[in-house]
Amino acid sequence: MKVNVKSIIVAAIALILFTILPLASPKLVAPEFFKAASAIWGIDLVSLLNKVAVIGFIMAALILLNGMAEKSSKTGLILSITSKIFWFIVVLFILGLGKIENFGLAVLSGGSDNVSNIVTVDLRLIALLAAVIVSLKIANLILEFRDRTSIPAQALPKS
Repeated sequence: MKVNVKSIIVAAIALILFTILPLASPKLVAPEFFKAASAIWGIDLVSLLNKVAVIGFIMAALILLNGMAEKSSKTGLILSITSKIFWFIVVLFILGLGKIENFGLAVLSGGSDNVSNIVTVDLRLIALLAAVIVSLKIANLILEFRDRTSIPAQALPKS
């Protein structure tokens, strides 16, 4: 494996932005803000920031490993497929507002005293399209890998 300085720098930036900052923000912001946000928007921000930190750590690791792996090796293929699946999970995370298991169905609920509001945004069609796109990209990666590693017909010995 070769050491790629660019991937190390990008992975460090991703680690700082998407892991360290989300984990440090609850200590830097007043707790009343998180309580108010939870009451108004119906989202547990501390839990959401912890999920973002996990995603950031995985993103940084994938960036670092993708930068070090040879593109034409099996390791490079496996890392590329893993990266595509990871980005699909990130899309589901964003569409579901932090709930991957909702597969694109975002539900916001909140209110105060005797009044409650519930907003449901159905983005499951977009999530399904993203799943199809990721499947096609993975198939394309596999076919390109097979083309790169196969022996050309001209190189085969004639019998």
